[in-house]
Amino acid sequence: MVDTAPELSPATQAGTVPAEPGVRASRSPSAKGPALVVLGIAVFIVLVGTIGSALESGNGPTVSIHSVSIPDGTVVTLTPATTAMKSVVGGGEPPADIIGNLEVPSRSPVVRTVNSDQGAGQFDRTVYFTSGLSSDQVVNTYLTLLPELGWKVIYDGSGAQRSGRGTEVLAKRGSGDGFYWEVGAVVSPTTSTGSTPFFLELYELPDDN
Repeated sequence: MVDTAPELSPATQAGTVPAEPGVRASRSPSAKGPALVVLGIAVFIVLVGTIGSALESGNGPTVSIHSVSIPDGTVVTLTPATTAMKSVVGGGEPPADIIGNLEVPSRSPVVRTVNSDQGAGQFDRTVYFTSGLSSDQVVNTYLTLLPELGWKVIYDGSGAQRSGRGTEVLAKRGSGDGFYWEVGAVVSPTTSTGSTPFFLELYELPDDN
């Protein structure tokens, strides 16, 4: 008599063992878990890099103002400092949310530029201009303009001239780079030819300011 082997089910033929009733069949570990962890880490790294880059470049909001009306009724047209002060811009400084929130009266040619920091300390550079506006009009332009661009005026030019340099408007603003910055608009008296010399000094404050 020849023994006949029991017929194997397809699952048994494939090398798997059917689960007993009431017992969950074991499953091989899924690769999805580790893959999702790796993906999550990659996304986190990208986000941290993006945020770090934004902070480093001072990538905060900027406001674009094309003109401003000053108290005597004059409407002063403006040029972005990114254009008017491009001679002091480089290497990510000043940050975009500082130089991008600063304007210069239009038709104010650059006379000269002074680099006080020489790349060896806190950013401190000055651009000298001349304007066809009167000295009072230039002063009032910055008194009106700077608050609209997010700067806090901390000296309004009243009283005696500071350091004998002219009438100064001084303002302060925080940047996304983690530092505070100051800008000083110093305006000299209008000359007999109707030209008003003025300069903008832009500098980064130390950590404790």
